[in-house]
Amino acid sequence: MPSRALTIFWIGLAALGIGLALASETAAPEENWRYGLIVIMALVTTAGIFPATIALVGAPLRALRNSPSLYWLIMLVIFCISAGLWLVPYQPTNGRALTTIEFTYLCFLAWLFVYLLAFDMTRVNGQSLAQKLGRSRFSGILISLMLVILIFFGAETYLRLFYITTDGYGFTAMNYHWYKNFYWGHFNSLGFRDYEPLPDPVTRVAIVGDSFAVGHGIPDINESFPQILERELGAGFDVNLVAQSGWDTDVETVNLDNYPLRPNIVVLSYYLNDIDYLMDAPEQNPNSNFDFIQNEQLHWFVLNFFVPNYLYYNLYQFTSPVRAGNFISDLIAAHLDDALWGQHINNLNAMADWTRDHDAQLIVLIWPHLAAVEVSRPATQRVREFYETRGITVVDMTDILQGRTPSELSVNRFDSHPSILAQHLAADALYAEIAPQGDS
Repeated sequence: MPSRALTIFWIGLAALGIGLALASETAAPEENWRYGLIVIMALVTTAGIFPATIALVGAPLRALRNSPSLYWLIMLVIFCISAGLWLVPYQPTNGRALTTIEFTYLCFLAWLFVYLLAFDMTRVNGQSLAQKLGRSRFSGILISLMLVILIFFGAETYLRLFYITTDGYGFTAMNYHWYKNFYWGHFNSLGFRDYEPLPDPVTRVAIVGDSFAVGHGIPDINESFPQILERELGAGFDVNLVAQSGWDTDVETVNLDNYPLRPNIVVLSYYLNDIDYLMDAPEQNPNSNFDFIQNEQLHWFVLNFFVPNYLYYNLYQFTSPVRAGNFISDLIAAHLDDALWGQHINNLNAMADWTRDHDAQLIVLIWPHLAAVEVSRPATQRVREFYETRGITVVDMTDILQGRTPSELSVNRFDSHPSILAQHLAADALYAEIAPQGDS
């Protein structure tokens, strides 16, 4: 090693890695590779500190350093493979703490690269290696390759730390990891992204819906409109979420009926895609406007790494105004299609009938497409008129959100789910309908 301090650091990495590997008692059986790392680090480090075996440990490196370009290339290949072996199975992202077994692996990688770069390397050897690389015709290619790799993994690190976000259609790896970090792990005992319900007696408000109700794209559930509404209503009210991403009108009444607590007030959060359970034909399905890549290798690459995911979807798929426009048009057309609408109202009626039979008040909260509020009006108006003719209270967000920009209303520029501002506006509108009941 070039210095005593680096030698101590190398030995310390080995000791830390071995200690972490032995402490990983809860590691899954498929993570038994850690025992192999223990053996490698223990044998090589032990041999690397005794004079009699130092030459043996450094022999592979001396052979590689005789071909500097090959030595450099092999280190780049090892770096790419080792990074992939961590990123693909574990998918480290902001919001998810690293496990002990991951720290074990990272210690091993640090230990390995100190060995590759510095073991048995003197200042004279380093200068000779640099001179050979300077004369090599492959140096320019290797420098370019190294820059590409550094840019790729630098961008990958940035996206995983600062760009865990949702898309509007649930296709991207970023969206998957947002759900993994901020959604699936924050359920109550009833299986919803909500706090535990309060015991009776309270005025119980059930928010029934889909991704708009669960706060898709809002990491802090306290900034979703059900939680905001509960704070605004104050003592005596308990707002319970009975919603999951992907629910449509055909399943919401059934799931409300299965909810163990009976609400006094039901808020049906309705968005335009609540009709798409009837649009299963390929030529009707609005999600067909956003096809996933078909090539098997590229499919795997895009799903497991954020950089190609970002480039493929956010720059190609989701920046297409034609695709987005078609998506909105398909949903609006479905509401204006009398054949589909005739089937849809059976499920709209089911929610109204359920609340009537259970002596609960129904309030329908209607969301337009937030990137096309006014364009959505023909569809939202049809839903509004349907419920109003039955004497049901409707809060139409089309009127409330009109005149605001999509960037104000949307959770991010690739996702037209409600922003924190839109969540607050919805909560305020519902509060105005519900609060007077607490005063009567």
